[in-house]
Order: sequence, then C-alpha cells, then structure tokens
Amino acid sequence: MASPPPRRRRCLMEPAPAPPETRDWSALPGDILFAVFLKLGPREIMRGADKVCAAWRRGAVGEPALWRRVELTTVPEWKAMACAAVDRAAGQCEAYRGPCDNDFLLYLVERATSLKSIRLSHDESRVVLNVEQLNKLPLLEDVDISVTHFSNGASRNLFQSVCRACPRLKELRMCFNLNRDSKYNDGDLIGFYQEKYAIPVMCELRSLELLGYYLTVTGLTAILDSCPVLESLNVPGGDYLITSRMDEELRAKCAKLKNVTLSFDSDEESCEEEEECDLEDGYESEPYDDSFY
Repeated sequence: MASPPPRRRRCLMEPAPAPPETRDWSALPGDILFAVFLKLGPREIMRGADKVCAAWRRGAVGEPALWRRVELTTVPEWKAMACAAVDRAAGQCEAYRGPCDNDFLLYLVERATSLKSIRLSHDESRVVLNVEQLNKLPLLEDVDISVTHFSNGASRNLFQSVCRACPRLKELRMCFNLNRDSKYNDGDLIGFYQEKYAIPVMCELRSLELLGYYLTVTGLTAILDSCPVLESLNVPGGDYLITSRMDEELRAKCAKLKNVTLSFDSDEESCEEEEECDLEDGYESEPYDDSFY
C-alpha cells in the first residue's frame, strides 16, 4: 500500500511590526511648548529650538513671557543674541545676566525699562562701562557688575558712578579684576588713598559687596553714612583699610550691621588690631549669598 504524500508545512511568518507612530511636534500644545522653552533658556532656544518648525518659531518669538529673564554666556555672537532676546521680551524683561559693552547697555536700558535685576560682565579693560545709563531704569533693585580695569582710581570712580545712577538699589555687588598687563603700579594708590569719597545717599541699599576693591577708612565712613539701612557689607579684597585709623564712632557704625566682612592691610600695627577683632566688633560674617534670582 502506497504511503500518503508528506504534508507540507505551512510557513508561519510573524507579522511585520507596525511602523512607529509619527508625532507631529508642531502640534504640541502651547502650554507644554512654553514649559519646554522655559527649561531650555534663551541661548538654546535661539540656537536651535526656534528653528524646528514654523509653529515653534511663532511660540519662541511671539511669547514675551519667555524672555523675562535672559541669561547668556560670552560667545562670539552674544550681542546679536542678547539684542534679539530683549526685542522678543517686548518690554517685559525683568532680569538680564551676561556680557555687556556700552553699545548693548544703551540698547538694554532703552528697550527693557522693566528691569529689576542686572548682572553684567565687562572685560574691555581700556573702555570704562558707562553705567550712568542705568538711571533710566526706575525699577532696578539688584545690580551685579564684574569689570576689568587698569587702575584702582577707575574702580572707585565706577563704584561712585553706580551709586549716583542707582540711588534706590537694594543690592549691589561689584567685582574689580585688575588688568596685570597695564602700566599700573602701587604708587598710584597714594592719591587714591588720600582722595575724598562722594557717595550719594542710597536710602534703600541693604547689601553691598565689593570684590578686589581698595577700601580706605574715608571710603568706609562715606559708605556707612550714605546707606542708612545697610545690613550686609562684604569687602574682602582691599588692602588699605587701616584699623588703627578707625575711631570709636566708626567702629560703632560697623557693629550695627548684621553681617560685615572687611580685610585689613599687612602692616604690623594693623595686624595687631586685626587680631583683637571678633564678631562683636562687626568684622566677620556668614558667607555672602550670591544667588541670581
């Protein structure tokens, strides 16, 4: 008897995987897109996110609230990016942090009159930053400026200029980086040490920090007399505050502050005075809080 023919095996093929679902990123809800852009920040938005599609471009350019706080780093195209960010804010920019020169400072104060906080870095050591422009910002409360200068006289003049331009500040921080390649020498400090200070009254200033600043007894007296509600004073970088020249009245004014950090010169007489200073004399304090927002 003939054997039956072999059964053919059916080839069982697995079904092909379904193609991945294509997402339409341009249809992302506006509130979600806004939250994403806030996380990215101005530089990342302008360097790529607003180029994804027309919808993202409209969201980046047409929402001033995205640009209330602008923070940039020093890159070759920083000025173009900073100007674009200020324009997109449409007058609503409240805080700017980044590089600055005189041209951009003028642009900033003319188009961002709602500014409350600015933190500027200026490294053109031969060009003094024209901070008088800041008097056009009536809401300004917090100023932080980091500059490079070729003389301590220029540092003092810049500090006084900020005080004149912003008499209603609540917080002021200035960092002076001396240009070591300049022709400046320590002999220039003779006139600087002897000159009078002219600081306008800053009725609302509560915190002052001066880094790399040569503070004298005359300067300290002028600051304390011109800032009636000052609570925190941090001047750790100067070498010309000679404690032996501080009278009892000046020491009493320092003792009234909540937080004080002052540095002293290295003369033997001053070192002996420094060793006697303690917290009750008002010459030491807790670390200064330097948060941006």
